[in-house]
Amino acid sequence: MTQLPLLRPTTQTLANWQPPAWLPFNWHVYDIASMLPLGWDTELLNLAREKAVRRSFRPTMSTARETAGSEIPMESVDGEQLHAEASWIYTLYEGWFRSLASRLTQESLHTTSTLNRALSLNILRGDGERYPCHVDSNPMQGLLYLTDCTEETGGGLVVARNRDARNVEEVESDCGIIYPKRGQLYFFDARSHAHYVEPMKRHDGLRAVVTMNYYSPSCPESARPAGLDEQLFGN
Repeated sequence: MTQLPLLRPTTQTLANWQPPAWLPFNWHVYDIASMLPLGWDTELLNLAREKAVRRSFRPTMSTARETAGSEIPMESVDGEQLHAEASWIYTLYEGWFRSLASRLTQESLHTTSTLNRALSLNILRGDGERYPCHVDSNPMQGLLYLTDCTEETGGGLVVARNRDARNVEEVESDCGIIYPKRGQLYFFDARSHAHYVEPMKRHDGLRAVVTMNYYSPSCPESARPAGLDEQLFGN
């Protein structure tokens, strides 16, 4: 087999190159599994099994990055139910989790005006289920994973490097994939990077994650797009 030579930039190209004005996508992860009370994940997974609601997501809001007219099944426990059944997770959202997220930004982070906007427990089960492609409206997104994700199981978080990606195909053309582990707490700003959760690859697969939203003075909750609440939790 003939080996093709690697293309290398010339010295002049490197001398004239300037870094982009915007930041690339980045994230921070805290491994907190050993710091949480025994059984924290079991309690939330039991809650998901008993209280999760299925609905269809339709990409009608400005932050959606799906084909118009498509419908994607979703399963979740909303923030009101989480607060009622496992109030400790809301206490962490307001307190310790917010303080961890605040280390990553120059601005103060604000919790949301409603429980549903604050938290959600999202579930993917079985072969082929995925989470819709979108950009965020909030400057700090938190994700606490209850389960492991690998290349074999699917369920990785697929993030576009190209800030102009407008659908799943464009995201996949140049992307990074994050495969999280149980007990990892991720924080990132994905307002400029479309992202989605890749399809599950096994019929017995399970992906469970608590999502949390924070806003800031420069990006207040009023920036949340019209129609998003209705699609996510039917209100």
